[in-house]
Amino acid sequence: MKSLGGFQVRHRTLGVYQGSAIDLAFWHPSSGMPEHGLCRFSTRDKAQALIAVLSSSACAEPMDPCDLMIEPYDVAEQDRLIADYPLPSAWETPT
Repeated sequence: MKSLGGFQVRHRTLGVYQGSAIDLAFWHPSSGMPEHGLCRFSTRDKAQALIAVLSSSACAEPMDPCDLMIEPYDVAEQDRLIADYPLPSAWETPT
């Protein structure tokens, strides 16, 4: 199995951050769009920068930073999503 490393951001109730589109954040599994995969951050600092934005006044609906946590990237879940939703153009690239 490949070792990707990296980090992901999880919201306490919404799930793992998948990325943003049309000014909306998507969270797995609550977004109902698993084909978008998981967002992998190459460093903890980059994941923390996302938390800072999502909990700042720059965000239309700021989140409570206590609801957001950084955790190791879940390679097993990524592999499961790729197998279950084989859309190669949709899979994550490190940020």
